[in-house]
Amino acid sequence: VKVEEETYDGKKMVSKWMVGNDCLARWVEDGRWYNAIVDTVFESSPPGPVQYLVTFTDYGNSEIVCDDDMAANVEAIPGDQMDKLDENVERPDLPPTAVMIEEMTRKPLVRTNLD
Repeated sequence: VKVEEETYDGKKMVSKWMVGNDCLARWVEDGRWYNAIVDTVFESSPPGPVQYLVTFTDYGNSEIVCDDDMAANVEAIPGDQMDKLDENVERPDLPPTAVMIEEMTRKPLVRTNLD
């Protein structure tokens, strides 16, 4: 993740995210964490926070969020919110699903021309 810096009265404001970054974002309606991508960065003057327009990639809806509502991965989400992960968010502490195991063990398709 590339960090952009701005100065304001000698103080640096840091935008943690750039357009195109994949992340996890918390949706305000239900407080759950979803896979997302940053679409727009809205810089602001201090003391206002930097805001981001994100699209929730598994559902297609968008929302404006702040840094506190974004995480780079599951490990960056507060421990007391782990039960609020969307079902599509990969959790490193869970074993792969049966579908994922099947995809990993599937043998390559070999085609032959019998003519």
